[in-house]
Amino acid sequence: MHHVSPEGAGSGAASPSSRSAGPRPGGSYKIDLFAALLCLFIAWLLSLGIKVAATFETYVVGIKVAAVLVVVAVGVFYVDTDNLDPFTPFGWGGAFTGAATVFFAVFGYDAMSTAAEESKDARKHMPKAILYSLAISMVLYVMACLVLVGMQNYRQINPTSGFSTAFESVGLPGLASFIAVAAIIGILTVMFTFMLGVTRVWFAMSRDGLLPKWFAKTHPTRRVPTRVTWIVGGVSALIAGLLPIAQVAELTNIGILAAFIVVCIAVVVLRRTQPDLPRSFRCPAVPFVPLVGVAFSIWLITFLSPDTWLRFAVWLVIGLVVYASYSYRHSALHRS
Repeated sequence: MHHVSPEGAGSGAASPSSRSAGPRPGGSYKIDLFAALLCLFIAWLLSLGIKVAATFETYVVGIKVAAVLVVVAVGVFYVDTDNLDPFTPFGWGGAFTGAATVFFAVFGYDAMSTAAEESKDARKHMPKAILYSLAISMVLYVMACLVLVGMQNYRQINPTSGFSTAFESVGLPGLASFIAVAAIIGILTVMFTFMLGVTRVWFAMSRDGLLPKWFAKTHPTRRVPTRVTWIVGGVSALIAGLLPIAQVAELTNIGILAAFIVVCIAVVVLRRTQPDLPRSFRCPAVPFVPLVGVAFSIWLITFLSPDTWLRFAVWLVIGLVVYASYSYRHSALHRS
């Protein structure tokens, strides 16, 4: 359960608009050194080996889930049902825009699959782990959000520290501080999952010839792709330290949604072209379920800003150029 709440957006941590890097009024520019150092810390943690990193992640996720349970268990006694009317003050369009904006919160579930080669009996346990964690996190996510909007009117919710401010408003400043600290700790689980997924996909692509083999080099004893880990850590530190996080988050969202579309289509194609391929987990009701996934992903993309579509189009063109000029000819599958 890597993503129970949209980190930093109402859990006591700073919001993108308040503390993220980027230009400031008067021509100044802010560098978020703390965010950059966190990225390098996660890269170092992943370079120690998957067992050490997974142990750290387990403890941090435990703290994060405990904080969410405390929010729900205590906050429910301060819910005022009048705050829930109207339930959708900005209409369903506003709700779906919010869903599209924080869609990166579900990236952790499919990122689990990138660690399959480093897991025991992944074919049996990985699909169940993804589905169970998704279900549990969804319940906690919805319960925490209902408590928040029930404790305070939506007009009074602080966009930079929603949960902390809500508990302060009912006379619980100590609990508010605990929630704020837990939210910052919880951010580490998001960074860990994202960086793990990126490095493992990069490693697999390099091993299969889609990218230069140099990137597939692993540490002789820790057996982790340290080269790509530190490259990803360094680039992430630059992005987190220099760019406005809101724009980066939207670009991440559209990339994930596009990847989901490709995966859903691939399920249908593989079911038709290779029906006898061994499958430890079979998607039910094909092609209905994958087509529903494609439709919902496209629908959420329409709620993102046109600037995000343009940035994604540029990155997509760059990726296609790399594939056409290098990956296709060097692919191990193509050579075979």
